[in-house]
Amino acid sequence: MRKKLVPLFFFAIFFFAKNSYAQWEQIWSFGAGIGGVAGVNESIHQAINPQFNFSLLWLNGIARHWSLEANFGFGKISSPNQGGYSEYSTYIVPYDFQVRYSPLENSEWQPYIYAGIGALSYNVSSPPPNASPDAKLNSTTAYLPIGLGLYHPLDKNLAVEASISDNPSFSDDLNPVHDNRNDAFWGFRIGISYSFGGRSAENQETEAEFDFGSRGTSQVFGSIAFDSAKARLRQESDRLLMPVLNSLTNHPEIEIQIRAYTDNSGDFDSAMALTQDRAESIKVWLVSRGISASRVSTQGYGPHDPMVPNDSPENMLRNHRIEIVRMK
Repeated sequence: MRKKLVPLFFFAIFFFAKNSYAQWEQIWSFGAGIGGVAGVNESIHQAINPQFNFSLLWLNGIARHWSLEANFGFGKISSPNQGGYSEYSTYIVPYDFQVRYSPLENSEWQPYIYAGIGALSYNVSSPPPNASPDAKLNSTTAYLPIGLGLYHPLDKNLAVEASISDNPSFSDDLNPVHDNRNDAFWGFRIGISYSFGGRSAENQETEAEFDFGSRGTSQVFGSIAFDSAKARLRQESDRLLMPVLNSLTNHPEIEIQIRAYTDNSGDFDSAMALTQDRAESIKVWLVSRGISASRVSTQGYGPHDPMVPNDSPENMLRNHRIEIVRMK
């Protein structure tokens, strides 16, 4: 039964990726990492051994916030000593397919959770003296990687990330002493990745450049959308910001300031904090796509400097705005 899971697993990868790619064209990322791994089994004492990992990540491959990832690695789980009761050493080669959810994709620090299914090839190089006689010392089993991590883009191409995981397996033979509970292992990893590929199909259509004008020119973006009372950019804002990104990319001498405003209906301190956070969200959006942070400054003005009197819902909405000022 378990041997049938391996081809089924790879068929699921092909089918899912093929159907997703028909709807989305996003960014691919290749990564490598190093970390530690330890067994969870019959041995009371577990050593933390090094593990190595290579990954292929399809950012937003399913939909916004949802990514696909394929991983391959190798490592060893063992007890600190060999030769004693339930003491063992097993080499493992995990390869898996994961679905990752990242709720804060436009943030400088992007936490995520993930879950998946994989195949685990293992070889018990040092079985304990009390190993079960029917144990398989060299075989392949299925396992379920579950974990959480933190992703941090350094520029348009490079990113670093760290993750921890729990990996229950479908076998009790990783440590070949049977106790009627399947073995598992946990791990942690620190890695670096390089992104390549193009923008989404929607963004590829937006190649126009934004005209910043001369130094000191201020221009209003009244339609950049955020979640209500929050600093999180909505997806429809990406299209409006693409010309700004294109111009900054093609004209590295330009520096700008992003200014955010709101109306006077709420608490003053909260309004000041919200507008500062909204300006920062736009900066993070630009920096995560390759613009140097030193070229973009931010300022939240809260209810200051309204465009029109806050005497009607329509006017209050007009005062919710973003201004971009060319500083250099």
